[in-house]
Amino acid sequence: MDLLRRPSRLLLVLLAAAVASACGSGAASPSSLPPPASPPPSPTAGSKAQDQQAVYAAIEQQVEAIRQLQPKSTVTPVLLDSQGVRDWLTKANAAQTDHQALANESRLLIHLGLLPAGSSLEQMELDLESGQVIGFYDPTSKGLYVLSQSGGVGPTEKFTFSHEYTHALQDQNFGLDKLARDTPDQGDRDLARTALPEGDATLEMTMWAQANLSIGDLLAIAGTSIAAPGADQLAKAPAILRDTLEFPYDVGLTFVQGIYNQGGWAAVDKVYANPPASTSQILHPELYTNGVQPVAVTAPAVPASLGSGWKQTMADTLGEFQLRIWLEGEAPTNDQTTAATTATANWGGDRVALYEGPNGAWAVVLHTEWRSEAGATAFTDAATQRLVALGSQFRVCGDATHVNLVIASAESLVPQFIDCNPMG
Repeated sequence: MDLLRRPSRLLLVLLAAAVASACGSGAASPSSLPPPASPPPSPTAGSKAQDQQAVYAAIEQQVEAIRQLQPKSTVTPVLLDSQGVRDWLTKANAAQTDHQALANESRLLIHLGLLPAGSSLEQMELDLESGQVIGFYDPTSKGLYVLSQSGGVGPTEKFTFSHEYTHALQDQNFGLDKLARDTPDQGDRDLARTALPEGDATLEMTMWAQANLSIGDLLAIAGTSIAAPGADQLAKAPAILRDTLEFPYDVGLTFVQGIYNQGGWAAVDKVYANPPASTSQILHPELYTNGVQPVAVTAPAVPASLGSGWKQTMADTLGEFQLRIWLEGEAPTNDQTTAATTATANWGGDRVALYEGPNGAWAVVLHTEWRSEAGATAFTDAATQRLVALGSQFRVCGDATHVNLVIASAESLVPQFIDCNPMG
């Protein structure tokens, strides 16, 4: 489930403190960045606007040269303060979000122990996005927006614009809509395909910062980042929200960097014609290179033995990355992260579904495929431990390459959804 996106409307940017890149190291890692505290004043509104346009025009030329893409139309950035960002996101959320689908997803994640009881995924996403976003490009309207509390263009706004302008060039040259993201039941694929343009833009942004920002600029960006309220908000968010939000910028950057290292921007450009199909391909680029596709897995129909009043409320694909988050739990130790990573490394495919019946009864069914018997065994053991910790009514079953599990509101429901001898 791509939990931190809305239907085809924005590409979030959580940018890094790039001081290390100024000193010659590799690409930076994601972090929220507030606007600079004191942007330089300009004498009049007219000259200020002209000065800003000159700054944008210079950055556009620099980005075009670095990214080796040419624009097909002009893009005029709009500066928004924090309230303006929240208003924009709220309006887009109301107009473009499937509210029922998010409500269903909330219940699924609560049953899996990924969100606290009573949580509203829609509200949590909106609050987190509003506190983290410092710029976005909207592929639908072709609008580009940058957060600036003062209306000025300082180091952070320049840094942000270089990232978002890259999205505009991607859209004009490749068509971001062709990535087919935001399908309601292909969350893992959507997250993988979001990692492509975000990793691309983050790599370009890092190169741009290395070439065009002073160490003083980079230190200013880093300093304001550390003390930002948004940084604390992100740290306190449930792992499923926080880690999924960071994935496109962090792991996506590593994925794109590897392709760039092998063949430059021309090689990156080719990926848009054959985008990744799973987070497994992003985590293990050799799977993408070798064309290893995820296995299509189906969720079972509502068992006839349950009688009337039951329905499958939703189905989706969690994927390797979000299954890892599920196994880790909140605030995992290094050992727990290592164990979860190992237990999901041979992911081949999955399908999760939520079933709901009369009087609040429910069941969650997860069917998975694994590329090796060792992978299936490792996941079985880890999933069983996780379910025991959750205290749920459950059963885990499988064979050499399949592992299926059921969690339910009552023990009597479990055998209705799964017919096998329990494993683990």
